[in-house]
Amino acid sequence: MKNYKSLRDVTVRLGPLNVLVGPNGSGKSNLLDLIQFLGDSVREDLGPAVDKRGGLGRLLFREEEPDGGPGGSRIHIHVKANVTAHSHEDAPDEYVLNFSGFGFRRFGGRDQSFLKRNEQFTFKRVKGRGRRITINGSKVDLRETHGEKTTTKSGPSLRSDSLGLSTLPRLADSSGGDEVRKVAELFSTFRVFDVDARAARLPSAVSANPTLQADASNLAAFLNYLRQDEENFERLQEDARAIVPGLVRIHFRKVGGAEEAVAVELEESGLSGHTTLAEASFGTVRALALLALLYDPQPPQLTCVEEIDHGFHPYVFDRLVDRLRWASERTQFLIATHSPSLVNRLRADELIVCERNMETGESVIPAADPEDVRAMEERADGRMGLGELWFTGSLGGVPR
Repeated sequence: MKNYKSLRDVTVRLGPLNVLVGPNGSGKSNLLDLIQFLGDSVREDLGPAVDKRGGLGRLLFREEEPDGGPGGSRIHIHVKANVTAHSHEDAPDEYVLNFSGFGFRRFGGRDQSFLKRNEQFTFKRVKGRGRRITINGSKVDLRETHGEKTTTKSGPSLRSDSLGLSTLPRLADSSGGDEVRKVAELFSTFRVFDVDARAARLPSAVSANPTLQADASNLAAFLNYLRQDEENFERLQEDARAIVPGLVRIHFRKVGGAEEAVAVELEESGLSGHTTLAEASFGTVRALALLALLYDPQPPQLTCVEEIDHGFHPYVFDRLVDRLRWASERTQFLIATHSPSLVNRLRADELIVCERNMETGESVIPAADPEDVRAMEERADGRMGLGELWFTGSLGGVPR
């Protein structure tokens, strides 16, 4: 990725569990926002996703205005993943998005411009064949390779500012529509989890197969859904008991109204009756929301959580990291923390150190090679964990 906020030129390779550490302003939040931006762009289109963030001038690295005028820089996003049927490590699916603006003007205190974008999809149509869809302005080219022979034909025209991921899934499967749909679904289902404790405390409408909302606003209904799997729900309750002192059991109460809804109530040791989520502490609500996320049987392919340790006592970090690794078999995690105690529980290949170049203002991610981190951990020989090595500044990623 290039020129997205502080991410001037950053390449990040993600494993099953990825934990970002670094000082405030090092680019952790910007990396998570880039993930959210891709999802917003698919669901709402490119223009609305840019406008939601205050306009292109707020997205460009350092709000650059090269060549005497704004809009001269472009944002570059390049994603490699394995989502289509015939992709693999040596031949991943690839999506490239470049966009820039022209005709900048100030309107109502905001930067506004017309967007120009080009996109490129590369994927294997079937075994032994490659296909590339290229979009420049309104023109779409479909290119397919059969051995040494390459054929090109024109696809449907698009609006010059409209994202192909939003419109090309309507292509026929024979023209690559199925593959484009899978890439679009990858981005549209990205979940950047940020618990709204006020909303999560409220009853929520019952659904046969709900999706946990990114703000946990349907927490009660989703926990009610999870209890259909009695064995896994009991494991969730065991984890909740370990994290929330005095918790005995999670109960559900039907709530009347225009539609069937459910509320969560907590049975606590030493107290008569039940405690409603509205009466529960922030830490309790956030713990239940995070456990619901970890026990989601059908999660998106990528889940992001900022300040994952917020509201948790360090005593439970062993269990939290164990559950993250268990859940990472179903979804990749990209999370952020400021806790050396949590980092002590990680492996070197799970840690991504972030820094800010104070001369140029750009983020440096990763700021430490995992192999170097592993070697430093081995030299410490158990005397210091990754958390202590990071906290002392040996790995970088600390305020200077």
